[in-house]
Formats: sequence, structure tokens, C-alpha cells
Amino acid sequence: MEKKRSRTRRQTSCPAIGALLRYRRRIVRVIAEARGQRAMIESLDTTGRTFVSTVKWGSLRELGAQLF
Repeated sequence: MEKKRSRTRRQTSCPAIGALLRYRRRIVRVIAEARGQRAMIESLDTTGRTFVSTVKWGSLRELGAQLF
């Protein structure tokens, strides 16, 4: 019986406070660390107002070479 290979998981760690990252389609700024491998992020909504939300570390991605 062959063993199935487990999926390789990305090493998750708390992002640095003040870091610019991508969350879904938005570019966000990390403002604090929260409980349970979560971070508080600050972003803009469609009307331009700033709002704060909490997301899991694994949902945050690096920006890459291009900011916009």
C-alpha cells in the first residue's frame, strides 16, 4: 500500500506590523497581531473610507514586484 504525499504547506508566520500585503484583490497594511494566527489589517472600501478587519495569516500574500 503506497502512502499518499501530503500537501506541502506554506510556512505561516505573523507578518511585520506596517507591512503592505495583498488580501484577495486589495492591498492592505498590517496594523496589529490578533489571536489565533490572525492579523488586523487596514484597507480602503469602495467609497474610500478606511476600515479595519481581522484575517488569517495564510490569507495574506506578498505584493510581488509591482505595487499596482
